[in-house]
Amino acid sequence: MSEPKITKPVAKTEATVRAEERMRFKAIMESPEAQARPKTALRLALYGQTPPEIIREMLADLPAESPFLAAMEREGRPGVISPLGAVVASDDPKTARLAEIREAANRHNFAKGYISPQEAKARGLDVRV
Repeated sequence: MSEPKITKPVAKTEATVRAEERMRFKAIMESPEAQARPKTALRLALYGQTPPEIIREMLADLPAESPFLAAMEREGRPGVISPLGAVVASDDPKTARLAEIREAANRHNFAKGYISPQEAKARGLDVRV
């Protein structure tokens, strides 16, 4: 009667671990479920060790992400609440910041003499002419 051979587990190399993780990531992100829910799929793939099959099942149960909501998150809220769609600077931080930059550029241009006092006044600067 021969004794069974006991084998020691072979330690994985860094390259092997990286290759396995790339294959896991690819299996998740290239699935049809991930195509409709890319942000959720990315987070689940990056911040966990869940197998791809389980993540695909989870994604299939979620509603598809809306490209409209993604654009709103990226670009900011549209100013449809204001009269005639005008955006009030305090309603939209992106618009308020653009107005600040525009005013600073006008002040700089006036101070350097790139624009006349009349043109600066027309652009809304408080200029003593």
